[in-house]
Amino acid sequence: MNIYNQSVQTFKSHNFRMLWTSSVAAHMSVGMQQVMLGWISYDISQSIVFVGLIFALRQVPFVIGGMIAGILSDMVDRKFLIIFTSAILAIISLSVATINQSIPFSMAGLSALALLLGAIDSVQLTTRSAYAYQINEHQSALNGIALINLASKVGAISGALVGGFLIAQFNTSVGFYIMGGAYVISAAVASQMHRTPRSPSSKQSHAPLTNLISYFLLLKNNKQLQVLFTSCTLTEVFGFSYQVLLPVLVAETLEAGGFTLGILNATKHLGGIFSIFMIVSTQAKTGNMKMISLLILGFGIGELMLANSSTLIFMIISVFTINLISGATDIVHQTLMQSITETDQRGKAMGTWVVGVGIGPAGHLEIAYLGSLLSSRLALIVNGGILIGLAVTLSAIQGRSRTKSSP
Repeated sequence: MNIYNQSVQTFKSHNFRMLWTSSVAAHMSVGMQQVMLGWISYDISQSIVFVGLIFALRQVPFVIGGMIAGILSDMVDRKFLIIFTSAILAIISLSVATINQSIPFSMAGLSALALLLGAIDSVQLTTRSAYAYQINEHQSALNGIALINLASKVGAISGALVGGFLIAQFNTSVGFYIMGGAYVISAAVASQMHRTPRSPSSKQSHAPLTNLISYFLLLKNNKQLQVLFTSCTLTEVFGFSYQVLLPVLVAETLEAGGFTLGILNATKHLGGIFSIFMIVSTQAKTGNMKMISLLILGFGIGELMLANSSTLIFMIISVFTINLISGATDIVHQTLMQSITETDQRGKAMGTWVVGVGIGPAGHLEIAYLGSLLSSRLALIVNGGILIGLAVTLSAIQGRSRTKSSP
């Protein structure tokens, strides 16, 4: 089955169409959120360390939130969770927009906002991916996850461009109003989904303590999940953290402003869109470790390219390349983690991925510290080299495992 027919088959599902559209609206808000948080943090502090801190604070809740979200996603109706969290995010965004009209942002206020948004986003991210797998588990799970990632990129590109435009032409209050409106649309569209029954073989306990224990037992007993969790976490720490330096590269290397930052953020998501087509074109059902090793290798090379960027055009090419590779890495990690677990454990598997994402703030602080201590260029070179080393290590582990399993 070719890419077109496979995607058409997936979109025949009413629930998937609604989930996809809802995800576009939600991630438009996320795209605006990233641009505004990055720009506001640098504007009020003029400090690369504070920018890194804000990005870190937004992801810190993912560590605990990932576990909680995974458990909730296996206990509570996933449609309800998507609608509820979208509504809460809309209320927060609209409230911040109103308050910011009379009270300017402070470092403490922006930090608290980043924490709050990250906590709720962790539940959204886990639930949407688990629900996409639930809808498509009898077809191509990789295709379903990839198309949901496509929705996130389409929304994030729009949000990044809109956010950059609003910063340049109006103010951040207007941006938060638009962000809240997009979350309202996301909740409204999600409410049109029909309830999807889970596998009848699922015997999920609703006792919170039992679910928490089963979460840790899953991670302890599943060796493949441990390897995927480790590679996902290290990729987050030393790979995705590069975005912390984008506001600094725009301001210092290019001597530009918010609109240019919006262009780079849009380019980031455009690369993610092309990564989806690249993954779907393989027609694989779940991916494999060899694919992950090659992708992480490309991720590291992309960061070395960005380290040597001195013009907007070359920076756009570098950011596009990084996200072409990193987007594919994310998709394969998510799909593999769910494919090696049972139906009633897939929320926890996605929760494990979100925990890995949540540990990413360590990388935000690391690259911010290196950037201030050395330079943005050297910080990118160091992290790119670490990713290349990780890819080589994963290949070696895979080779050893293959040798042991041969007669």
